[in-house]
Amino acid sequence: MGIDIQGVYKSYRNGDQITEVLQDVTLQVKDGEFLAMIGPSGSGKSTLMNIIGCLDRPTKGNYYLAGEDTGKLNDRKLAAIRNRHIGFVFQSFNLLPQYTALENVELAGLYSNDSPKAVRERAKQALIALSMEDRMKYRPSQLSGGQKQRVAIARAIINSPSMILADEPTGSLDSKTGREVLDIFRQLNQEGKTIMIVTHDLGIAHEAKRIVNINDGVVREA
Repeated sequence: MGIDIQGVYKSYRNGDQITEVLQDVTLQVKDGEFLAMIGPSGSGKSTLMNIIGCLDRPTKGNYYLAGEDTGKLNDRKLAAIRNRHIGFVFQSFNLLPQYTALENVELAGLYSNDSPKAVRERAKQALIALSMEDRMKYRPSQLSGGQKQRVAIARAIINSPSMILADEPTGSLDSKTGREVLDIFRQLNQEGKTIMIVTHDLGIAHEAKRIVNINDGVVREA
């Protein structure tokens, strides 16, 4: 699922004040790449990631995903692309506290047309693949940070997306656990998935095969 961003701008209006977040961003990402997007807080990293993930739309410019102009798609079609082709991993895990690890992963699978039984089996297999088979019935409050992130990654891959977008995925983890999470992303990339990681940590960025710098809304290759 190739990414082609051409001359993208993103601005927000607050009363009479307009804040430019992204300025004339052009970026291409090929299928199967492992890319890190690095920049300081407030640089526009997460905004660009949201556009790539079809969670937001540019103010100006074009974004082609797998050759399709996303600007011509309605919200329902964008949601279908998100659910079918893109997995998300966040720094804060975004797990629902009232549900078990297995149930959190299952929820993401409900967007597919599979039966609940098939979804549960896929959720189990995703957790097993991430060495969480003995924590399936645990709630988030009973899990360590690294275990929560493994659940979040299982949730991201349950629908077999071609692309995974990770926003500061190691930001809440210690260095050893962060390394384990990065190893998981590397393995997923070796399996053919496109991986994009947003980070402010240069050490994390160097784990990727390609680095893009973003500062004050402007993107440059490292």
